[in-house]
Amino acid sequence: MLRNTRDRWGLVTRSLHWLMAAMLLAQVPLGFLMVEAYDAWLAGHGDTAQVMQLSRAHNTNGFLILILALFRLSWRLGNPVPDLPGALVAWQRIVARITHLALYALLLVFPLSGWAALSAYEGEFPIFFFGWDRVFRIVPQATEDSPFNSDLFGEIHESCWKVGAVILLLHISAALWHEYIRRDGALSRMWRP
Repeated sequence: MLRNTRDRWGLVTRSLHWLMAAMLLAQVPLGFLMVEAYDAWLAGHGDTAQVMQLSRAHNTNGFLILILALFRLSWRLGNPVPDLPGALVAWQRIVARITHLALYALLLVFPLSGWAALSAYEGEFPIFFFGWDRVFRIVPQATEDSPFNSDLFGEIHESCWKVGAVILLLHISAALWHEYIRRDGALSRMWRP
């Protein structure tokens, strides 16, 4: 079944969940490699081709994550959401809902803040999407005294992975707890039809 039911996640939701998880697992280390290569390049001993290659990969993956997040959100709004396991107490239901809401927010803010950081950058540096290196800016290029500069958006972007790591750890821990301690099948619903 492609669509969700009150008992199960559909194929589209399950596929998007695991595809995006894999993309995020690649994106964070790729971002660290890109920043390291860029810093070396700024210091005068980096490889320009490597910086561009890592930037192209990180930018493209970020845009794909944003596109898939928007699609996933619209899919979720148009489908029923399976009920949480019945044995959950009220506070666990609230934490589960807040965690999912925070994950969706991060899936949007994370790539948008990266795009804004690139857009506000004062110098000349391309914003990539696959082979296209002229992606439009979503915020104006910052001037020297602008408070909305690349550093501000970069700090937001960096905070997203830190906050995201904590929320993701909570999400994964809860899923494993449900599957292997509670044995209520919450994780299994995201694996099988």
